[in-house]
Amino acid sequence: MVGRRDADTVVQVFTDFYGRTGGYLPELIATDEEAVYATVILDTYGVWREELGLTSEEDEEFRRSGRPAFYFPVEIPYATVHKEKEGGRVGTGTQALVLGSEEQLEQTWAESGQAQAVNTSFVERSHGTQRHFHARKKRKAYTFSKERRLHRACTGRVVVWYNFGWCVRTLRPKAQESPPRYRYRTPAMAAGLTDHVWSMRELLGFPLYPPKDPPPERKPRTYAEVLQRLKGSFAGGAAAES
Repeated sequence: MVGRRDADTVVQVFTDFYGRTGGYLPELIATDEEAVYATVILDTYGVWREELGLTSEEDEEFRRSGRPAFYFPVEIPYATVHKEKEGGRVGTGTQALVLGSEEQLEQTWAESGQAQAVNTSFVERSHGTQRHFHARKKRKAYTFSKERRLHRACTGRVVVWYNFGWCVRTLRPKAQESPPRYRYRTPAMAAGLTDHVWSMRELLGFPLYPPKDPPPERKPRTYAEVLQRLKGSFAGGAAAES
């Protein structure tokens, strides 16, 4: 997602992610302490009772159960990381649980096999990869983009190249024990989307056919619309106060 670092872009990022994952409930959401994240996460995965499409009998049972009018899935824990800089670099950080329980965090870490603390290392690694391959995103450089459309196009090319043309060391399976030999593969190969490493010539020459009946473009939602939707809930009240 290419855009300014503001609340409206955060809404577009989560809306896009929700659509791409088919509404899948993530095992854990971890961000920094940017205030808008909590509100946008509640808007993305939360639902009002009126939006559930309940029958009259189901609606009556819903009311008798004492459930709140605005429901957020209890399966999603959300935590933030407070980062402190030491000598111009990010040093120690402390975590805070915003939604969910400590038991959910411990279960997520046990099943992950990767991180054992709340952090944003995965998205930071993605940002670092983008800056490594995409000169337009380097800091303090003359290669910055003059037009957003070109910046968006180059960003898309880097995403496709990383997934289809770049062999990631951590994805290599061991093919032989002694001496150790590995089979290098790209993220697309690991996901079963292709059986070989793509060259840049193959990537740029791959034919793309636009859909016959493309879906109509929708106007991106704004943060103001998110606050309006959450108005009257605990999320909207907290957001409006902040």
